[in-house]
This record gives sequence, structure tokens and C-alpha cells, in this order.
Amino acid sequence: MNTLHFKYAVEIEKTRSITQAAENLYMAQPNLSKAIKELENTLGITIFRRTSKGVIPTDQGMKFLEYAKQILIQIDNMEAIHSPDKPVNRKLRISVPRAGYISKAFSEYVAAMEYPEDMEIYFCETNSIRSIENVRENGYNFGIIRFNTAHEKYFTDFLAEKNLDSKLLWEYEMLAVMSAEHPAANDDSLDYAYLSANYTELCQGDDAVPYVSGAIEKLFSENRPEDVPVRRVCTYDRGSSIDFLLTVPQSFMLDSPVPDSLCGKYGLVQRKCAFRDNSFKDVLIYAAGHKLSEKELELVNKLYAVRNESAFAEYR
Repeated sequence: MNTLHFKYAVEIEKTRSITQAAENLYMAQPNLSKAIKELENTLGITIFRRTSKGVIPTDQGMKFLEYAKQILIQIDNMEAIHSPDKPVNRKLRISVPRAGYISKAFSEYVAAMEYPEDMEIYFCETNSIRSIENVRENGYNFGIIRFNTAHEKYFTDFLAEKNLDSKLLWEYEMLAVMSAEHPAANDDSLDYAYLSANYTELCQGDDAVPYVSGAIEKLFSENRPEDVPVRRVCTYDRGSSIDFLLTVPQSFMLDSPVPDSLCGKYGLVQRKCAFRDNSFKDVLIYAAGHKLSEKELELVNKLYAVRNESAFAEYR
């Protein structure tokens, strides 16, 4: 069995197109189709079927692809075993929520790498559903998902359905993050109802909960005063959010605790904010049975270390 064919199958699953996969793999489409047919004959299963939405895996194909991705990761790890005169090839794909402490941990992890060495790292900031998809289908080593604990059962069921394991990274209360110039930055106490009624709120525009449409909006709307116009700006990356907070000083966002070093760098403050059901979790996710490699554990340990900088801080 040719493991190169595993790579071909994974690329087809990712693109949902044999034509696009062939282009990405720099090979002729007939040759790719022939390779997949040979693989299917060897396995005795049909891996893909054609639909109006493109080429998608069959049930048996999905099971095969799960194993194929793990085998390809292990091959990468074996190839990383090197002699002193051979450069290290470090490949890592992680998918995470848009959070200051995660970004800081990742930056410190990369900065601590020994050079010279080959390095290919994908750091994808996105929503929880997409992170699950990246780990399940797109060959990411591991991910981090974020959810309100009121929605935990839906995510637990969804992870089980996708054959993913999980481990708690952090349970926390969201804080109100704003410019030091914000009119409410020095108020004695803050609550979400007051802030959302009087100031512009920044939020992520693509948050969602498996199986339950509108769950995120319902959670926040239940904490807003009735009959008050909604003033929200939805963004899709953390950098834009920071720029907005600094440029529009009457804006705020709810976020996990941010490391003090980042708040000082950007002139931000973070305050406790009364919010019903204010309990959130960040959770590591990875393929069921996957044992984190040494390089993956280095990053996970850095995540815990940077988390601790904020987890034990005092907030007013």
C-alpha cells in the first residue's frame, strides 16, 4: 500500500474536488483518479462519492481518512528524527480562538525555537466549529475551542460525534476589555447590561454552537436591557478588535483575561463585568487516541504557563 496515496486522498477531502486536488498536488487529474481507484481496490472500499456539492467521503471513507491523517502525521514525526548535521523540519498546525493569552504563548513558543531549522507552522485564529473541522478534517495537530459552560453538552456531544478527545485548558469569567480612555474605565463596578446599553460592543461575528441555531445571540440578548437598541460591531480577527478599541474609545469587548503585558502595550484595561452565566471554558481538542508529540507538548505547556499569568491576577 502506497502511503503517498493517503496524501492524495486527504487533499481530495480538503478541496472536495479531484480537479483542484490534482492542481494542488501538481499532477494530472487522470493520474490522481487512477491512484485513488487503486487505493480503493486495495482497501476494498469506496472512499469518495460525487454529489452536487462536490466529492465527499463515504462513511467508510471517513473512517479511512481518520487513520490516514494520523499515519501521515506519524510519518512527519519519523522524518523529523535527525542526525546532528541534518536540519530539523518542524511542522505544526493549530487552530485556536482569538485570544491574547493564546497569541502570546504561541509567539513565545516560536521565539524559543532553536535555529537554524526548517519550520512550517500554521496558526489559525477562528471559531470553535471551524477549529473542530480543522482538527477532524484538515490535518491540524490540535486545536482549542471556546464555549459558554451552558452550551458544554452540545460541544461534548459534537466532539464525540467527530471522534475527538478533549482536555480542559482554562475555565474563567469573561472580563470587559476597553481602552484606558474609555469613559467607564474607572467606574466602581461594571455590568454588561450597562455597557451594552451605552457603548459600542465588539464581538466575534462567527461564533456558533453545534445543533442549536442562535444560541450565542440568545445568551447575550438575555443579558442586555429590553427595548435598548443594539450597538455591536462584529469582527473576525483579534488585531482589528484591538485597533477598534483604541480608535473608538467608547467601545468595549468581553474577552478571556488578557496578559498584563499586552494590556500595557496597547493601553487597555480589563475589568470584572457582571454577566449572567459568566462561565466559559477553553478546551484542547485532538484526534481520539492521539498522543501529543514533544513539540506539541512544548506549545501546550507554554499555553498553561501564559494562562497562569492571568489566571492568578487580581481584577476589580
